[in-house]
Amino acid sequence: METLNDMEPMSTDSINRRCQQDRLFIGVYPTGIAYADKWNEVDGDYKRLAFLRFATLALDIEHDCPTELESRIKSDAASVQAKQGEAFQISTVGQTVTLGYAL
Repeated sequence: METLNDMEPMSTDSINRRCQQDRLFIGVYPTGIAYADKWNEVDGDYKRLAFLRFATLALDIEHDCPTELESRIKSDAASVQAKQGEAFQISTVGQTVTLGYAL
């Protein structure tokens, strides 16, 4: 596995992937999953890129979402959407929500 601490230099692709991963914030909230850009702030918060609603499993992507992050967001959302009908933990104390409960 390539890391920043390796003696050999990382490829440009590896550096770009790592930067994109570090750039994307994924937060689990009671009503859904928020995706935000840690490199941009709006009113003191990370800039919102997308939101996946637990009730409908609909993914709302902002019109100005960077294309380099959009595919990662869609991939993460698809992994959650594939679990429709299952319990999904939304807190560290074990609270869950049923994915797609309003469908």
